[in-house]
Amino acid sequence: MTKTVSRPTRRLTATGLGVVTAWTLAACADGPPPLDEISESAQQTMNDAQSISFTMSDPDHLLDDELTSMEYSGQFNETNFHLNASMSDTNIEALVVDEDSAFMKFETGDEDLDALFEMSEEQEGKWIEAPESDLIGVEDSTKQFEEISNSVFDLINNLSEEELEAVEVEEDELDGEPVYVYNVPATGEVETELVPSANTASFYFLQDSDTLVRLDASTDDETAVFTFSDYDSVDPVEAPSEDEIADIDWQF
Repeated sequence: MTKTVSRPTRRLTATGLGVVTAWTLAACADGPPPLDEISESAQQTMNDAQSISFTMSDPDHLLDDELTSMEYSGQFNETNFHLNASMSDTNIEALVVDEDSAFMKFETGDEDLDALFEMSEEQEGKWIEAPESDLIGVEDSTKQFEEISNSVFDLINNLSEEELEAVEVEEDELDGEPVYVYNVPATGEVETELVPSANTASFYFLQDSDTLVRLDASTDDETAVFTFSDYDSVDPVEAPSEDEIADIDWQF
């Protein structure tokens, strides 16, 4: 059952003996921590992670006119990841083994575009080895995710103390685990770079570890959902076996 509680607030009380710092908690003593504190801990956890899985679901195109979903899992300390991106009529999947080796799959709703690959029925559904000319920007993909992960926390980092005090906190469950859900307004001068059109961002943190596991960026009627999981537990991507690779020479 969802329960809404207030964030802890601090007040200074003057007495004849001096100034005493008193903490007033609307909930119990072990209730939700201040948003800026749990966010700082979660950001450090994400920055320290060596690997992670990330998903984005945006069926209403709040983020992008074409992209509807994306799944990313990979290593931070090396160029090694699996990416699956779905657009209106196209699905692109990539296995990036290292700076010199990557494999791709394309599914489109365009027969003319499909014909460009000149793949036989035996080769349909197989991986296409990316030529060296297409690997120049591969390393930038991991840097792009680092930029995404940093921008996730930009909204919180830019909030004033007054705005932090106004944030609503809920205690809930997500996939069977207790979470704190902080509902942050994203209007006016403060908005999320991930989804500029959103007016609310809801951050889901695990109660037992302060780990960020989900972000909902919402308008009044639509929501884009981002999830973060598998911290430090993503296995390195390996090249597909030879019988899974199409025998074609294609220049992208």
